[in-house]
Amino acid sequence: MNSRAVTYARVSGDDRVKDGRNLSGQLDICREHALKKGYMIVAELSEDDRGASGVSFELPALNQALEMAKNGEFDVLVVREIDRFARSLAKQLIIEQEFRRYGVQIEYVMGEYPDTPEGSLNKNIKAVIAEYERLKINERMIRGRRQKIKAGNVIIHGKPPYGYRLEEIDGKSKLVVNEDEAQIVKMIYHMYVFGEDKKGPMSARVVARRLTQMGVPIPPLSGRSSTKWSRTTVGRIVSSKTYIGVWHYGKNGRANGRHLNNPEEHWLAVEIPAIVDMDLWDAAQERKAVNIASAKKNLKYQYLMNRRLVCGVCGSKVAACGSNDGYKNRLYYRCNVARGYDDYERKCDNARYFKAEDVDFTIWEWIKSFIRNPDAVDAGIAEYHENREREQAPIRERLQVVDDLLSDHRDQLQKLLDLYLDGNFPKELLVERRQRLQDTVDSLATERVNLVSHLESSAYSPEQLQAMKEYTCQIAVGLDEAEEDFDSRKHIVDMLNVYASLVIEDEEKVAYVTCVFKTDPERLLIVSPNIYKKKTPENRR
Repeated sequence: MNSRAVTYARVSGDDRVKDGRNLSGQLDICREHALKKGYMIVAELSEDDRGASGVSFELPALNQALEMAKNGEFDVLVVREIDRFARSLAKQLIIEQEFRRYGVQIEYVMGEYPDTPEGSLNKNIKAVIAEYERLKINERMIRGRRQKIKAGNVIIHGKPPYGYRLEEIDGKSKLVVNEDEAQIVKMIYHMYVFGEDKKGPMSARVVARRLTQMGVPIPPLSGRSSTKWSRTTVGRIVSSKTYIGVWHYGKNGRANGRHLNNPEEHWLAVEIPAIVDMDLWDAAQERKAVNIASAKKNLKYQYLMNRRLVCGVCGSKVAACGSNDGYKNRLYYRCNVARGYDDYERKCDNARYFKAEDVDFTIWEWIKSFIRNPDAVDAGIAEYHENREREQAPIRERLQVVDDLLSDHRDQLQKLLDLYLDGNFPKELLVERRQRLQDTVDSLATERVNLVSHLESSAYSPEQLQAMKEYTCQIAVGLDEAEEDFDSRKHIVDMLNVYASLVIEDEEKVAYVTCVFKTDPERLLIVSPNIYKKKTPENRR
């Protein structure tokens, strides 16, 4: 029976168009290798590293291959070369060991590494070189970019800020004012600070609505087409120091596949032409502070579940909003996409208004019934542990692989030392091989720290859950008092980490609720407090 093979390809940011190293080229080479060996190809998997990197485990296609291996769906994984599969020695060893546990062999088209001490050594050396090259390339690229910025260049990863265009001037890349867009920027600031037609200052949402009504083209949004301005876009414009003539490089970065906000001391400032003057910009910041304070004040005693709701149809945030029918006391929750306040022109069928009083009342009644039932809390804790164990099982398996590899390589270090002490191993060879093994041990130890940290940070500890359980017993006694105090109810909601999704099912408004003790959503029919109070005690049970 022919062996079953899966081909795997990955591209990095610096080789998408290089011959043989783009996805198509890698898959062609891997396919040719597999067919030459007589393998039956059952899947061809590939991925771009945007959003992840060669040192990240969060690569969907690679994880798919691991899942297929776990299910016994293939026998050989074919990869072009080591730095396509992994550019970290620790990752290479860990992933190879995982595949090996599932009975899958890894073959590199551009290098043969027999399962011998010499083959392993050569492969590890290759992986170390790949990791070193990756770090050096990143270091050189970052250093080169920062040197260009310090020389007065502007480097944009994407599109220039709205109101500007990028031009080459005297051999340098510069931001120059786009006059048409600059007029729109000025108009936005004036609307936000002074308003229009003597109506006073306008909120970012109202400015966005007005721009859309006027038919003003919106800024390009990552290649997506849209016709509507959003309050988020307006808010970014009235907050950006770019428009007073200061453009910053290095505000954001990446580490372990995650976006990070760099500290200000890491930023590099470049002077560019200003579009608005400092007085207008300062006035906009004062207006923003007033709007934020006003919003917090207005919401404080109105919405129990504010910022804790999502749309059950499209997954977007559900926002608190007032009525548009002239009744200021009518408060609602509604999907942001359905309201037209999302950044992109998406559609959502969940356009219904959910009366805030009904949603808050229904969820609060559920919270009371839940925390007054010790058995429900215990069942919730058991459910939480079961779900966390299921989610963390792959990480724990990977941690076990790391521990096994660490034990094996430390044993090799000890054996190497024993050989030297017995006089059977030349000192010059000892130094070289010891350094190779120690580098591997250090890399694996670092990966172990990362995995343990992830496990600890992604779940509540048993001690934390027990403390929360004791807390629920305490607040169960004071629930009647909390009924009369919004801050107390809000504190309980926050402490229990209550979230809900809102949806219409069979023309009924429904909330799916979760909390720290209830990770599987519970379906609640949203009811009005007035209707609820009319029911008899028997019916309420």
